[in-house]
Amino acid sequence: MRTARRIDTKEMDGRVPVLALASFALGTEAYVYVGHLGALSADLGVTIAQAGLLGTVFALTCAVAAPLLSSLTAALDRRAVVVWGLVAVGALNALAALAPGLEALLALRFGCGIAAALVGPAASAAAAALAPPERRGRAMAVVLAGMTLAFLLGIPTGSLIGALGGWRATFAFAAVVALLAAAAVRLTLAAVPGGSPHGLGGLVVGLRPSVAGPLLLTCIGFAATFTVIAYIAPVALAIAGLEGAEVGGLQALIGVGSLLGIAIGARFADDGRAFLLVAASFLVSAVALSLYSILGASQADDPVRLALLGAAMVVGAAALFSRTPAIQAQLVRRAPERASVVLALNGSMVFAGQGLGAAVGALVIGSFGVSTLGFVAAGIALVGALAAIAMERALSLPRPARRPT
Repeated sequence: MRTARRIDTKEMDGRVPVLALASFALGTEAYVYVGHLGALSADLGVTIAQAGLLGTVFALTCAVAAPLLSSLTAALDRRAVVVWGLVAVGALNALAALAPGLEALLALRFGCGIAAALVGPAASAAAAALAPPERRGRAMAVVLAGMTLAFLLGIPTGSLIGALGGWRATFAFAAVVALLAAAAVRLTLAAVPGGSPHGLGGLVVGLRPSVAGPLLLTCIGFAATFTVIAYIAPVALAIAGLEGAEVGGLQALIGVGSLLGIAIGARFADDGRAFLLVAASFLVSAVALSLYSILGASQADDPVRLALLGAAMVVGAAALFSRTPAIQAQLVRRAPERASVVLALNGSMVFAGQGLGAAVGALVIGSFGVSTLGFVAAGIALVGALAAIAMERALSLPRPARRPT
């Protein structure tokens, strides 16, 4: 009788990065089409605001479904959940490339939200299972890096492909990425057994004020940014006359900023003044976001406006992602017995913020036009800063005592 082969620590660590392909595929497909939102809306005979609902439907569906499906599928083989979820994402995006109208696209984006809600938590859980306890945080960070690389490489590449083949080609590209990621995970990883089912009762931890507060900050932060970023194509056209692949170059700057932000945030994640640091990052976001409206009305030369637009994207993304490590650390400190649950809820708040931001952006464009998006987004960021300051006073944990010198 053959005995199971023992997997050592190094082998497990070596297999974790393949799971980053799953989050890379999800990040790419989520907004791969936004660089061609104008062409999409014109082709389907709808307004920019109506086309923006594609982002809202996907993100809000994923936000609601992720914690529920994570709880219900906790006992299943995690590799299988990741693989079949990615296959579903690929198939739905392939159908989106052929969609006859906005209604069909909205239905397909709803389906993608369900499929993505299966993949994300399962990929993080699989990474944690494949790593020894002292490296689980690093393993999950590797998976998160795939989402960051989607902003840096996946979405800009999709925009370039869309410039060559039209907006439908962006969905076809997302389908190929998802199916390749599914194949890589299936061929590289062995089965990853699920954990003990914990049902839906564990989600009530999110109702604790000490947990709900940081979750709210995550939602506000992404809502502020995606009020503009979900409509980056018309914004870039209005400010600098950029279209198609040129917008893809701007989208890559979001990836650069997010990498910088994660590095900065990780350095201060365990600081006793976490909420004040988060408040400061919201203020930086407000300045960067307001630039989108200021530049739209500016009479500066085109090179100057383009440079400031690029700076706004890098700085804004850095401010947004610098909050993530600090908020995650605060959540785990407040509910260590439910760390996996609160982190899953935080991931849901990321998508909830994206969906709400896209919805707010649609309302603003429909009522006041693209030029006001930046000011509205900055206002949301200022609300986040005030909320963070209030939480510093109400929810701060005792700061670690200094060692005697």
